[in-house]
Amino acid sequence: MSELNLELIEYINTSRLVWLLIFPYDDNELENKMKNALLITLIGTIFISGGAVAQERHTKDPRNASGKIGVEVDHHGELKLAFGNGAKNWYGENENEVIFLLEFETESNDGRFRFVNFDDRFGGIYADIISTKNESVLNTVGYMLPITADNGNTLFFPSINYSYLAVDEKNSLRSDVPKEFGGGNNSHLSSLNLYILHPWNDTHFTFIEMFGGHSFDGVEMEMYDLCWTQGMNSTILNSPATVYFKGQYTRTEVFGEFAPNGSINDEETTFSFGLDIKF
Repeated sequence: MSELNLELIEYINTSRLVWLLIFPYDDNELENKMKNALLITLIGTIFISGGAVAQERHTKDPRNASGKIGVEVDHHGELKLAFGNGAKNWYGENENEVIFLLEFETESNDGRFRFVNFDDRFGGIYADIISTKNESVLNTVGYMLPITADNGNTLFFPSINYSYLAVDEKNSLRSDVPKEFGGGNNSHLSSLNLYILHPWNDTHFTFIEMFGGHSFDGVEMEMYDLCWTQGMNSTILNSPATVYFKGQYTRTEVFGEFAPNGSINDEETTFSFGLDIKF
């Protein structure tokens, strides 16, 4: 078995362990804090022992397989930790990348896991799992096609997806849905994503993420998300790094027979500041 395949197996086994830490089944506060501390220690250990991957693509290109560790804080004081890694050309002779990214919010215990395989012959296939404690789990699988504009600089990454949303009864939207309505705790959605990356120069860049989903089974709903990131490539501790400011708007609307008042809306706007260190 090749060294790249052995590294890939190690990445996957590591992600399973981190996954169990991110989504604990015991609500005991002390145990959760211990797990959070262990998660941070594990990320640090992986960061120190992991080998470097040559960074050939832009830092915000979804195909960038470089490892990273990041910290982000929003205007509510919520702290998010991130760890990602990947491998290039781990199968065949064509250009390909396999990448994973873990995100964990220390206050709410919300978590996210993304895994993608890009191949220059067909594009990218990915899975995205978002868990918000006591609220919902959103699972998405999709196909992404990288597109380069004629200027050779701006990159587009449209994708078409299937999403499954499981809503906990403690969720504010779910609590307003009458229990006598069947299918009131989950929804199947078709969704579209679009990422836009525009480097203004070697230092500054803009990255835009757009998401829209509409249900075709279960709870009648629509989901929208718009995120604008303004970033700057820099150097921190003699390592390549990214410092950024981000604004994000999220809206979920439940309607039809599941909404006793015709429509139930849940929306949020957040502003964040963060940095990623590459390795």
